[in-house]
Amino acid sequence: MNLRILKKLSKRAAPLLPLLDDHRMQFRSDRWDNYHGMVIRDRTCWDRSRCHPTYLGQGDQIVFDTRAGHRVVMRSPTHPLKGTIMVGATSGYYEPEWDEECAWSALVSIVQNETTDWSAYPEVGNSRQFSGVGDILRAAHELIAERSQGTPV
Repeated sequence: MNLRILKKLSKRAAPLLPLLDDHRMQFRSDRWDNYHGMVIRDRTCWDRSRCHPTYLGQGDQIVFDTRAGHRVVMRSPTHPLKGTIMVGATSGYYEPEWDEECAWSALVSIVQNETTDWSAYPEVGNSRQFSGVGDILRAAHELIAERSQGTPV
């Protein structure tokens, strides 16, 4: 998944969230101001920057030397594209903090929590297998249909 697809999926997920009882504030992200909270594996949209010649990298970073002799580090992007639909709310009592994520990751977590069989505790697992984006959207629509009929989930 790249940032462009994440923006499109967040746009599709945003109207489904209130129907699944996620009433956090929805807003569009600003450039370099918000954090999406996902791991983006498509390296074409990774952030690239020059670094010190002795830097070795850490975690999921890729460090390499260019032909010109510069050392470059590549990192997974943490900021969404401008205009990506985000959801957020403050949490806490004495020192409230702002917590935000993109609408797609919020929808994925709701669907996975609703389809997890919690009664089979120590072998807790999903009652459904999700192989892609379409499976998650279908499961979200099924959850909405069950809630509108009054059938317990």
